[in-house]
Order: sequence, then structure tokens, then C-alpha cells
Amino acid sequence: MSKLWLVALNEFKRNVFKKSFILALLSVPLMIGFTVGLGLIMSSLEENDAPVGYVDHAGFLENPLPAPVDRSEEPIGFIPYTTESEARQALEAEEIQAYYVLAPDFGETSQIELLYLKEPGRNATRQFYDFIQINLLREQPPEIAKRVTVRSEVTIRSPDGSLEFPAGGPTLGNFLPMLIGVAFVFLLMMSSGYLMAGVVEEKQNRVMEVLVSSISPAQLIAGKVLGIVAISLTQLATWTLVGILAVIVGGDVLGVEWFQNPSIDWGTIFNMIAIAVPAYVLASALMFALGATVAEAQEGQSLGAIFFMLHMIPLYMLVILIENPNGAVSVMLSLLPFTSILTVGFRSMFAVIPMWQIAFSVVIQTMCALGALWLAAFVFRLGMLRYGQRLRLTEIFRSRRTAITKASQS
Repeated sequence: MSKLWLVALNEFKRNVFKKSFILALLSVPLMIGFTVGLGLIMSSLEENDAPVGYVDHAGFLENPLPAPVDRSEEPIGFIPYTTESEARQALEAEEIQAYYVLAPDFGETSQIELLYLKEPGRNATRQFYDFIQINLLREQPPEIAKRVTVRSEVTIRSPDGSLEFPAGGPTLGNFLPMLIGVAFVFLLMMSSGYLMAGVVEEKQNRVMEVLVSSISPAQLIAGKVLGIVAISLTQLATWTLVGILAVIVGGDVLGVEWFQNPSIDWGTIFNMIAIAVPAYVLASALMFALGATVAEAQEGQSLGAIFFMLHMIPLYMLVILIENPNGAVSVMLSLLPFTSILTVGFRSMFAVIPMWQIAFSVVIQTMCALGALWLAAFVFRLGMLRYGQRLRLTEIFRSRRTAITKASQS
């Protein structure tokens, strides 16, 4: 047992202290941070807090009521001008971002003209609309006027109440299943890649010969898998801590509404973890078997790209998953190996996945993982001492058929 832990510790130290591991560790948080940051920057560019002017030819806005403003918005200043030439001069001097002109017959036609040199911010046009609306209702009691000016909020909720999209758009909790699916796919591919590369390198430098003389193949496989599990847990813990820190800083420090009070569906997260565990074992075992069949690490990496492409199939079929999250294609991708974890993450954003589909997916992933572990052990024993030679699929099938024949005869 001590040898098994030595193999696990060596596998962990050999990979964790590489520069490539640090880059891989930071790649997912940086990618997500860049995407979210870019979205926030683009959204802020569409906002403009500069004042807005108006020319009231109808005398409608004498002693106007202030526009109602959400707590998350900066109030826009509305400056009255007597003539259009004054408003035009202020616009050209960049004292205002735009100005509105109310027609003399505004009371009958509701005609308003907007003039600008650069399109005003969305917050400015939205607040001016509320400014006009609250003053149209100035003769009503204040509570009624305020109630009318508040924009309607439509919340989409599943019949059982487990899935909800608020009126302001999806929250962090709605995107969390998708983020977990993407993170697990990268985690699977990176960690299983370490396992395959380790096997190929030890075959090339003939370390395998020394190892199998002092430790059993079963202990060697188990030790390497435990080392890779520790590496994966290190990555997962780091990503989780970075995510929690980002939510705290974004919500409490920067005041980003999207990070404030995220509603997390723990049931969906548990379902994804239940699928991800056997999916992780399946990918790791197949990568280990692949490493035992190839002669060079570069060849193994090129073949490993195929597994990455299989995991990314749901991303290529995202339109189908969004338009019909409970359709036959969506259900099939949720059950199949390689595609299940990411498909369930995408579907959980738009629909409630029945528990029987989750249970079937877990059973299928578990059976495939057990079969992959058996295949990895068999291929490893068959090709562990083949230096510089590939182990072809025909040889694997022929050897397995021979072993079955001998077992039946005995």
C-alpha cells in the first residue's frame, strides 16, 4: 500500500510543479473572467450619464416632476432650454449628450424629436421616457403615478418552481450549471491528458521496466489514478475559490447586480456532480489505455484531441438544445457518454430535467467507466513493455479473444 501512495505522490508532484499546470490552472478562471468582463464593459459603453436637454414648445414640462430612477442607476440631469438654438449650442459644446424637442401640439400628437451628434446612452433615453410618463400622470395621486411608470416585470418560472428566470434577465445562478459543465470538461481533458502523457513518457524512457519489477500493475494504475484525482481536486478547489472571490468582489465591492444574491439550485449541481464522477473515471481510464497503446507522447496527444471533440459536441448543437431542451436529441445527448455532462449543464438553464434521465445517465456513465477501467488494465498489461511500438486494436481484440478461449477451456 505504501508503494501505491508513493506513485500517487510522485504523479502529483511531477505535474503540479510544472509551468504548464499553472497555465492550465488559471486558464478557465481567466477565460470566464475575460468573457464576463468583456460583457460588463460592452454594457457600460452603452450607458451615458451626461445631462440631456429638452425644448418644450408645448409648455408641458413647466415645474416638472423628477423621473423615477432605479437604485442601480445614476440619475440623468434634464436641462430645459428656451429655444432650439440654445440646445444646439449646448450639444455642440458637449454640455449635453442629446436634446429632445416637444412639438407645440404635443398634447394631441405626443410628437417628440430627438437630436444628437452621437447616439445617447440607453439609460438616458429610458429615463427621459419615464420623465415624460410621470409628468403625463402628474394630476393622479403620487402612488398611482409611480405604479404606472414602473415597467412591467415578467418572471418565467417552471410549474414546480425549481427553475426561474427573473425579469431582469438570467442571474449567475441560472448560468452556474453551464459553467460547471464547461469547467468539468476542461478538468476531465486536462487531468486525463496528464495520465496519458505519464504512461507514454515512462514507456519511452524505460522507467516502466523498473516500476513493474517492484510494484504490481494494479498498484501502479491505482497510484497514478489517485495522483491525477488529487491534481483534479486541486484544480477544482482553486477554480471554486476564484469563483467565490469573484462573486464577493463583484457583488459587494463593485456593486455588480449580476453577482448579488445569486440563486443557486443545489439539486441541479448535485445531479451534475453525480454524472461528472463516472464521466471523469471513464475519460481517465480511456486516456490511460490510449497512453499504453501509442509509442510517442505527440501521437497520444493528437489522438486525445478526439476525446475533446466528443465532449464538445453539445456546444456545436447548442441551437437545438436551446430551441427544444426536452427533445429527442437533447435527451439522447444527456444519456450518452462524453456528451452528458455538458448537455445537462446547457439543458438545466432552460428546462427542468426529469430525474429518470439523470439516473439513466449516471447508470450509463458508471457502466462505461467500469468497462473502461477493465480495458485500461488489460491494455496496460498487454503493452507496458513495448518500447517504440504501437499496440493496434486488432492485437487487443486478438489477445482478448485468446484469453477468453483459454479461460473457457480451463
